[in-house]
Amino acid sequence: MDNLALQCQCGTVRGRAIRVYPVDGTRVVCYCRDCQAFAHALNAAERVLDAQGGTDIYQLPPARLQIHQGHDQIRCLRLSSKGLYRWYAGCCNTPICNTLGPGVPLVGLIHSFISDPFAEQKIGPVRARVNLKGATAEIPRDSVKTAPGQVYMRKLLLRMLLWKLTGKARPNPFFMGKSPRVTPIILSPGSAVEHNGATD
Repeated sequence: MDNLALQCQCGTVRGRAIRVYPVDGTRVVCYCRDCQAFAHALNAAERVLDAQGGTDIYQLPPARLQIHQGHDQIRCLRLSSKGLYRWYAGCCNTPICNTLGPGVPLVGLIHSFISDPFAEQKIGPVRARVNLKGATAEIPRDSVKTAPGQVYMRKLLLRMLLWKLTGKARPNPFFMGKSPRVTPIILSPGSAVEHNGATD
């Protein structure tokens, strides 16, 4: 019951997150413009962004994320040469996750790749709402109060340090050593990713 089933929209890319508990990991909603641009580039805004432009993300260490099927369909884009590595399934343009780099023990798993029917119980409630200035509509005050972002970064940095010290930065399913497994596309502002179509 502690594993989380993962699957792209068409089912070509599948995997799991292991040892998932509400207290171990951080579920956040990010309203930044870059997360919004990522969803729009994949023509996935309607299934990824909430009514205020937020992306629901579960953060965990790389060693707890496994891809079992569809490796050849995994793609990567960056919104600039120094931006986050943003991973998606090329078969159906499903956003998978965000990563900072090969040595950083953090994966931001995007809800669109989570297929587990018990996901809500496993990952728990939203702990923080961040980058509120990027919201496209007013966020309900109660939502902000129940998930304040002020202490979020401090807790996340401590958790990342712990993950690094305990060896959870590797294996990383998206990097081979210091190099991404696929060459990232550097996306120009306002561009969209071509849909490849699902494979049989």
